[in-house]
Amino acid sequence: MADFRSTRIGVANAARILNVRVVELKEAVRHDQPLYGVRLPRPIGYLGVSAKEMFFAAGEIMDAADRIARQRKAP
Repeated sequence: MADFRSTRIGVANAARILNVRVVELKEAVRHDQPLYGVRLPRPIGYLGVSAKEMFFAAGEIMDAADRIARQRKAP
């Protein structure tokens, strides 16, 4: 079994891991803006008929989720 960190995940699962809405994640990635003060990883690819569905490396999303959690806890 492959390491989960190297697994490709879709935008819905990435949003769940980051604990944000899908719309927030898509907007931040499309406009290359930080989300809660954290730069998000770039998608590793796009899927779908018109290549609109992005996917990410799970490990990169997990790292960003840790940084976002720390930002939210900071006073």
